[in-house]
Amino acid sequence: MAHPSICLVVPCRDDAAFLERCLRSFTTQTAPLDGIVVVDNASTDNTAEVARRFGAHVVDERRVGITWAAAAGYDAAAELGHDIILRTDADAWADPGFVATLRAEWDRRARSRKRVVGLMGRATFDLPVGGKAASALYVSAYRLTVGSALGHAPFFGTDCSFTTSWWREVRDDLDLPDTTSHDDIQLSFAVRPHETVRYAPALNLRMDSRPLRGAVQLRRRFARGWHSVMRGFGRSAPPRRLVERWTR
Repeated sequence: MAHPSICLVVPCRDDAAFLERCLRSFTTQTAPLDGIVVVDNASTDNTAEVARRFGAHVVDERRVGITWAAAAGYDAAAELGHDIILRTDADAWADPGFVATLRAEWDRRARSRKRVVGLMGRATFDLPVGGKAASALYVSAYRLTVGSALGHAPFFGTDCSFTTSWWREVRDDLDLPDTTSHDDIQLSFAVRPHETVRYAPALNLRMDSRPLRGAVQLRRRFARGWHSVMRGFGRSAPPRRLVERWTR
């Protein structure tokens, strides 16, 4: 792909206020995106109205759950003819040079022994004090724990990208009705032995600090993460998966 077409996909449920900040940041980039898809996942607020105000293609997905919402967005990006899907959350936003960096990273990371199907970026929590340290711990723990079982960097839902051609190949292998699972971990386990996901630390988005607010929120995220990984192990156990990757 000499000049790949990049489409932003944002699944959103009742996060219109956050979505406005997100889309404003992505429509004021030094290197513009080629498309934006917002998935209105049965919202009761004005999510769709905000999305259209910024020129986004709006997908109405009434089945509630991040797996359904994300997949609907990826399908739409593929149908619109884009080459690369950039996935983020409504409560994240980008500095003006993010998309330019993303294009450069895809050009550089395309050269690999294995087929590079995606990139994992990182994100920084919007905290008055300690945001960088908390973010580094959060993302690094995720990358190292899940990545050690995968044999490659995992997708990180707040900041990841992958090719639409790969999405078409693996889409039907995902368990979309399992809405307890994190969609990014499901995608990570769909990466096959001859493929890989690269960690690209130059790709950094900013995100709201609500995942860190309160023990209940943290326990819920951990429980969903554990469920997602265990389901992934049932499909691709680490010993078998790692051996397959080492021999390809």
